[in-house]
Amino acid sequence: SPDRRHERIDPRHLEPIASAFPSAPLSSLFLGVTIFGGGQCKFGLSPEDVDHYRFSLRDEPPGGKRAVVALLAPPNVEDGGDDGDRRRSPFRTLAQTTLLLERDVRYGTARKRAIQPERVGSGFARMHQEFDDPRLFFHLGRVWILYRNGPLFGYQEQIHNPIHFEEAGDGVGFVAYVKASETVRVGGGRNIALISEEPIGRDENGIVEWAPNPSLKALTWVDPVTVRDDIDLNGAEEKLRHRRLLEADDASGSEGGERDAPRAAAPLHLQSLDESDSAHPRTERRRRLGSKPTKSNVHGTNGYMAPLPSSGELLGIAHFHRPENRKSSEFALHGHHYTHAFFTIARQAGGGADAGSRPFKLRRLSNEFVFRANSVPAGETRPP
Repeated sequence: SPDRRHERIDPRHLEPIASAFPSAPLSSLFLGVTIFGGGQCKFGLSPEDVDHYRFSLRDEPPGGKRAVVALLAPPNVEDGGDDGDRRRSPFRTLAQTTLLLERDVRYGTARKRAIQPERVGSGFARMHQEFDDPRLFFHLGRVWILYRNGPLFGYQEQIHNPIHFEEAGDGVGFVAYVKASETVRVGGGRNIALISEEPIGRDENGIVEWAPNPSLKALTWVDPVTVRDDIDLNGAEEKLRHRRLLEADDASGSEGGERDAPRAAAPLHLQSLDESDSAHPRTERRRRLGSKPTKSNVHGTNGYMAPLPSSGELLGIAHFHRPENRKSSEFALHGHHYTHAFFTIARQAGGGADAGSRPFKLRRLSNEFVFRANSVPAGETRPP
């Protein structure tokens, strides 16, 4: 029904978090994920370089990199002191937990390094694992994580798993883990953003309509817009739907809490692109069979394309390499001097085809921007 409120996530899957923090409304909290490994990237540096650039001497912790899921309180407005200035305090961590891997099936494509399943009692063993470059997204009413694990899957595979939450045994905090059997692989590199929610218009009453039962799609390149809709969920979709039915049976007769609809994003100053425009100039020409179209230097950054119900677009953030390579420069040792830009994509209009089958196009692109550094440059007394 078009009057049915759109649900990004089913609150039942976050019940262990809500139970651990009953005084805080679930809709007011934030969930984040980060990775802890070595100090700084010392790839290719000699001991003399490490000393010269004053790089961290710390190596990776025992067992490799560790991903941590954190529950954050919203920033609060505080009095700034005698001058009456008011400022926001940073996000405060309420709880955090190491993300674990449940070893219910073989995990990894590397033959010698793959982690084998291990039973413990009536369940399976869990261990921390390398969930590198992690980001969160939503699908099937759940929170998912995307990441890389080069040693086990190679460095051209992006990996995805739904996250499961449990109450901690000591009654404080929560447990977060993924199942090896629900691992979804997408080849072709990294920085691939996922698409699960699509606003497709408004009905005669002005209510936003959403694509029904959307499949998971992957934005593998920003320009030209390249979206894959052939993602093999490896049976995870059916498993999650079956588990949802079982949970619904268990929760029958209980009163569910009110569910919040996602908020429309605030307007952004993005430059509109005409049908013939793009983030890089194109010339109409024929190409040889099997050759690839020219790609621009716009690289994806975000893990999830956020829907904008007000305009029917999907919002993402991209980055550019400055300079446009990964060579050492005056800006960075490994060529990772990035500038950022917001962008939107949307289905092409018209054509008589069903809205959900029309190809995506790049709609808008913002100016480039950078984030202010917190560190104090040598010879200075304050950040730039």
